Amino acid sequence: MKFAFKSIVVATAFVAAGAANASTVLQAGNLNTFVPTGNGSQEVYFASGSGTLTFSQTLIDALNTGGVEVQAAGGALSNIVGAPGEYTAVGVSAPVSTLTVGAGGLIEQAQSVGGATQIAGFVKGVSYGGTISVTNLRIDMVNKNIYADFVGAGKNSTGATVNVNATNVLAWTFTDIAGPTNITGPGTFDTTLSGLALTTEGFNNLKNGLGLYSIGLIALQGAAADFGTLTSSITVAVPEPSTYALMGLGLVGIGFAARRRAAK
Repeated sequence: MKFAFKSIVVATAFVAAGAANASTVLQAGNLNTFVPTGNGSQEVYFASGSGTLTFSQTLIDALNTGGVEVQAAGGALSNIVGAPGEYTAVGVSAPVSTLTVGAGGLIEQAQSVGGATQIAGFVKGVSYGGTISVTNLRIDMVNKNIYADFVGAGKNSTGATVNVNATNVLAWTFTDIAGPTNITGPGTFDTTLSGLALTTEGFNNLKNGLGLYSIGLIALQGAAADFGTLTSSITVAVPEPSTYALMGLGLVGIGFAARRRAAK
């Protein structure tokens, strides 16, 4: 049985065509390439990205009410001005690890790694004390939802510890998107999500992790509908020529393997 190398090329073309019509999950820094906008568009890959959650002034006021300390967690970087109880700006930037891209280069989801830890001491009328980390945000651009992991423990009115361990919780919804939502080729794409509103489950996890009561709860409720903004910066690039050379070697390897099987 003779092996036809053309059959591999044809089969590869069909696979590529099928992949172009489905959502593709891209790892930051990996050369898993895709074509953003269909026929004739340049092939690119997800080089790097970051997402920055900037707290609203209303939320900063709530944190200052209880002297809550904010720290970056899990590899994120902090953008904080002032000391606990006297913050004037609070933000945390986390690396984006994966993108889910659909037809036409539409950014459907983005996953970040790391986040922020909030630490509350005992403040009469505000908090019984506790710590909560909010990390690993997953942004659903299509449905305008943001999911996160909540891990921590706070005290309640009896002095008992209330543990929080919730994964992939719907933490916020958002209303507005400013900036590009489609990757159209190589470059950097900056997008800002605003109108972040804390969900009931997100609120309860923060309340329990920080041991909030009375004035603390009122302050968090005031910030629930105005939590802040989330800005992402995504960079995509053109693969190096060596990448295509490796792809060619891969096809040749498949050809040799098929030829050996045919010879048997």
